[in-house]
Amino acid sequence: MKPFNTGHEELVHDVAYDFYGRRIATCSSDTSVKVFDRNDSTGEWDISDSWKAHDASIIKVCWANPEFGKVLATCSHDSTIKVWEENIREKQNSGKRWKRVATITDHKGPIYDLAFSPSHCGLKLASISTDGQFKIHEALDPNAIGSWTNIFETNTLSSAPSRQLQSSFCLSWGKSRFSKEYVVACALEQSYIYQRQENGKYIQTGQLPAHGSIIRDISWAPSIGRGYQLIATACKDGLVRIFKIEEPLTEGGQLQVSLINQFDDHKGDVWRVSWNLTGTILSSAGDDGRVRLWKSTYNKEFQCVGIVSAEQKHDAIED
Repeated sequence: MKPFNTGHEELVHDVAYDFYGRRIATCSSDTSVKVFDRNDSTGEWDISDSWKAHDASIIKVCWANPEFGKVLATCSHDSTIKVWEENIREKQNSGKRWKRVATITDHKGPIYDLAFSPSHCGLKLASISTDGQFKIHEALDPNAIGSWTNIFETNTLSSAPSRQLQSSFCLSWGKSRFSKEYVVACALEQSYIYQRQENGKYIQTGQLPAHGSIIRDISWAPSIGRGYQLIATACKDGLVRIFKIEEPLTEGGQLQVSLINQFDDHKGDVWRVSWNLTGTILSSAGDDGRVRLWKSTYNKEFQCVGIVSAEQKHDAIED
């Protein structure tokens, strides 16, 4: 592991790889977005372009599936979502290579999380803001990404959080192409699972058990060859949790949710969780400055199989 200097002037809030892992997008409190390309000759990340994208801190940046083109979305404390498309005719590092094609303005509070849906669900953006408003927008014509329609919204909070308390909001789409369309949204210590019905409407079909503190991050695992789903959460109470999600046998029933593993190895706040492409390895990052790798054993119990630190080398994972 070696340092990667983004060149941002303030705190970096998010780093996102594209579908192929060949490009990186970063966003920051300096209100700019930067895109880097992998240089195979040097092993370094070369900056492709940098531009001012919002009027306040940018909290999230995400890539659309490449079948929809070279498209990014960003969300900010200025309460807007912006969609960007790359124009390869513009020179690199010109500040003009990424063109804003849409601005979504119907959130009333700062937006904390944003994610494109899996490609088999169409071109959709889920987002959640500090007032608890969870929304899904869709580009009904993927060839016209300048037009987005609000197809679902709900309030995930019963009351506004106290300004004196820390807050956190996050979301994750279900990844399985062979399952129904799901998305999970977290507000503070609660999380709700929504399912798209055949009529196109979304309804709540499940809920994770309440956590001991606010949920910092949530990640729905890809499901390859499993008859159930997995969701992992990162929590301020220092725990990484893994939940098993089973679909009901009857139409319209509630999902069966059970906690199958939890770990306190980070000994402090856990900030991020993320699955690999096959949903077999979970990574978690915490206040201890380490990324821990978790893998299911033969009896379907997860255990730590590797630790990565910026300070020193640890045992590598073997697969």
